[in-house]
Amino acid sequence: MERVLRNLQQSKLAIVNGVPNILEMQDGQLMIAKETNKNPKLYIKIGSKVYINEFKELTKGSWYG
Repeated sequence: MERVLRNLQQSKLAIVNGVPNILEMQDGQLMIAKETNKNPKLYIKIGSKVYINEFKELTKGSWYG
């Protein structure tokens, strides 16, 4: 029950196709962008800066450690 209540309070993470318009992002907003033939990227806006982190595909049987 506790886990269900925590999940109700979490905001949804926006997933967009293409690069998001960072000028329209709100402070603290998170977005995942899917570009054609590229790995998805996480965008987070903190103050006036936007930070980007690229996801790497982990295939079955491989390990990154």
